[in-house]
Amino acid sequence: MAGSDVRLVVSVQARGFEAAPWEGHLVTGVLVTPDEVLVPAGAAVLTGAAAGIDLLVLPLAPDPGGLDTDRRLERLAGVRVRFVPTGGGGEAGGISAANASRYRPRRRRVTREALDRSVAEHDHDVWAALEALGVVEEGLRDAVTDELLRAVPAVEDAQRRIRFQHHLDDVPDPCSSLCCLVGGCFGEEKG
Repeated sequence: MAGSDVRLVVSVQARGFEAAPWEGHLVTGVLVTPDEVLVPAGAAVLTGAAAGIDLLVLPLAPDPGGLDTDRRLERLAGVRVRFVPTGGGGEAGGISAANASRYRPRRRRVTREALDRSVAEHDHDVWAALEALGVVEEGLRDAVTDELLRAVPAVEDAQRRIRFQHHLDDVPDPCSSLCCLVGGCFGEEKG
C-alpha cells in the first residue's frame, strides 16, 4: 500500500463518465480509510446518482492544480452512501467502496467533542472544521477542477499501457527465469 505522504483528493463521479470525468464530477471527497470516502459538503447531490457512483482517487502533484503522474489514479466503485447531519441543516456523506485503495490516507484522529465544537465554530462548514483540526489538508476542497479532470483520461490511458520486457533486453532483471513466473523454484530434484 502506498504511504500517507501522497496528497489525495477524490472526485465522486456519476458512473459512466470514464471518457469525460469533468462531466461526471458530482462532488469532492476525501479518502479517510482505504475503502471509505468522506464528502464534507454537498452530499445531497449523491441521491441523484441512481446509476452508480465511481470514486476517482487522484494523487496530486506538489505544485497546485496538477496530477502526480508518477502515482496511479484509481477508480473504485461506490457501494453504499450514508448521510449524517452536520447541524445548521447540512449533511455530510460517507461512501463505502467495493474494494480498497492502494493508498493509505493521511489521517488525524479527533474526539467527537472537538469535531462538534469545530463544526459549530465554523458555522457548520465541515470542510473548514476539518481543516482547522488538521483532519483534512487545506486546499483539497477546491483541488478538483475542470482542468484537473480533463487531464485524467490521458493519464489513465498512459497508466494502462503495458510494458514488455524480453529476456534478452539489456535491462538486468533479478527474476529472469521461468521459475520466477511460476512463483519460484526450489532446489534441484535428485533423480
